[in-house]
Amino acid sequence: MDYERINLMITITARGKRDKIIEDLRGLGITYNMSTVGAVLGGLTMSDYLGFRDGECDVIFSVVSDSKAEKAIALIEYGYAHKDGGGEGRTAAALVPVSGVSGPLALEYISGPEV
Repeated sequence: MDYERINLMITITARGKRDKIIEDLRGLGITYNMSTVGAVLGGLTMSDYLGFRDGECDVIFSVVSDSKAEKAIALIEYGYAHKDGGGEGRTAAALVPVSGVSGPLALEYISGPEV
């Protein structure tokens, strides 16, 4: 049986955009999405760079298979992050691979050394 690698996609966007982004991700077949309200704590420079002058944002955590990762990032990049692509800006996303997080070494790292 072949398994696909899995990624955690973390999307930071302007308040009020998360429902539309999640709807668009579901259209790509990405159905496991969780969201929360966040605060940009990187200082004034980072907040200005991301466009969050009020300091509040929405954060979306999505489980994305490798076969859908490129389309998911393109959706965020061109649909939301780039003004040239029709987006409003104020959105950023990153993929973190999580497929290899398993087994005894990972368990030891997470739980700490044996007592």
